[in-house]
Amino acid sequence: MRIYRAAAVTVAALALTIVSACKESTTTSGGPITCTDSPICPSATLVLGANVPSGAPTIVTSGSTNVSQSASAFVVSGTTSATANGYWLLVQDDVVRAWGVLAVAAGSFYGEVPLFCGAQRVYYAFTNGLGTSYYYLNATLTSCAGPSQFRVQLTWTSNPSSDLDLHLLRPAGIFGSGNDCYFGNCTGSTGLTWGASNPKLDVDDTDGFGPENIYLASGAESGDYRIIIHDYDGTVGEVATVRIYFDDVEAVRYTSSPAMDATTHIYWEVAKVNVLTRVITPVNVFTASAPATLGVAPLWAMTAK
Repeated sequence: MRIYRAAAVTVAALALTIVSACKESTTTSGGPITCTDSPICPSATLVLGANVPSGAPTIVTSGSTNVSQSASAFVVSGTTSATANGYWLLVQDDVVRAWGVLAVAAGSFYGEVPLFCGAQRVYYAFTNGLGTSYYYLNATLTSCAGPSQFRVQLTWTSNPSSDLDLHLLRPAGIFGSGNDCYFGNCTGSTGLTWGASNPKLDVDDTDGFGPENIYLASGAESGDYRIIIHDYDGTVGEVATVRIYFDDVEAVRYTSSPAMDATTHIYWEVAKVNVLTRVITPVNVFTASAPATLGVAPLWAMTAK
């Protein structure tokens, strides 16, 4: 068992108002788009399906360009001639709500995108020295009554083989218990039942760049939920980004600094969130063992995946 050590650190945080992050000029086509936040965005009108300029990477995928499903996680896969990693973008109400990295391996790409309630657009993009190609489709999530009351999303961009895990602790909950929503207990069709709320981890990434995504559709409890990141496989130098949403609109973002490591920075307690009052309190503490809860660091064994 590791000796519990805690070190407060300064974490770079970007508090976001509702900025025009990829504000689109129309709601009936894929462009043009002006971006202020995401790393890449279309700059010309797109058609549904593949949009491949001369010399730019090929994109081949199967399936419809108009998707309607009840599952909140949408699988993105296909082949490309790109040798560099690409990006996925999710656009809803003319704003990029989420984005992440699409890893390329031996000409193939695969990822999972957490869908938001209702209609949205999913883009994936790959670039080489001659241009950028996009694949554009419409997706509708049907198994919802409205935007999620609360959502927290984890991505990382340093190492495609690393495995970071997202934990959401119920108010007064203990890490690794039934009051901690994480990969060990919070996946599947129902997630967990915490009073009137049902937190669900709908995307669990074990060998990519994320995302990991936990949401509460409704019924949040009073008190502070805690957000904790675990460097599950001890990757050194991994940089994590955590986005917090209310009603599917990003409220704040935190990036781990310094990076995660295999010794003193295995766990990162990011923030406490009162969902009902929408008060976010940064914690920004790295520890070598599972963070203490109610003054006691619980015994917790890593669960095999």
